[in-house]
Amino acid sequence: QAVFVRVVGAIVAADSGARTLCAALRRIESVFCPIAAAMEGMLGAQLRITTNFGDDIEGELFCMDVGGSNTVNSVVLSQRLENGNTNYIWTKANIIREVVAIAAPSRVPEEAQPYVDLRQVEALADKLQEVAAQDAKRYGVGVSEHAQEVFDALSKTMEASWEGEDILVLGVRISKPYDPQKSISGKDAQVVERVTKVLQNELARRKKTAAGGKG
Repeated sequence: QAVFVRVVGAIVAADSGARTLCAALRRIESVFCPIAAAMEGMLGAQLRITTNFGDDIEGELFCMDVGGSNTVNSVVLSQRLENGNTNYIWTKANIIREVVAIAAPSRVPEEAQPYVDLRQVEALADKLQEVAAQDAKRYGVGVSEHAQEVFDALSKTMEASWEGEDILVLGVRISKPYDPQKSISGKDAQVVERVTKVLQNELARRKKTAAGGKG
């Protein structure tokens, strides 16, 4: 994995740790290099990490997970909050596109860093990714606001899914324009009738709620 590292503006170095950081960054400025070498000696520095997805993450470099060939598998940034708490953001190295040092370390890093079980962090990240993926399936791609409202109404009591612009629920297909009387089809007449009633009731309730809000 290669990462582009550069310095933004001037870093005023008041201690030896900061001078070491500045010197290291000057040597690698505008050069593509392995992430382990690029981030060596930067513990405690304020960084801005840009991912391959275009997301920017800012925080203090708290620790790194160094693997074989002296490469970094992942990094952890800390963000100190006004209420005294601290957020820790774990990022895999293979999604990092750019690392920008925006401030030198305010203090020399301690010899021993608190233990972080990265396997536990990774398991939590995988779980959150799975939840996010499931949540994303609830939103149709290229569908109208009304179509999404129909899906949301049905998914309150039934397991619904998207197939293009069509909504599938209990083996029944609901197509555009999502009219309960005309747009529902399926082999089981009883299921079709059930879905029709549920959809009619939900849409009527939403219409009533919207009318009340306007009044």
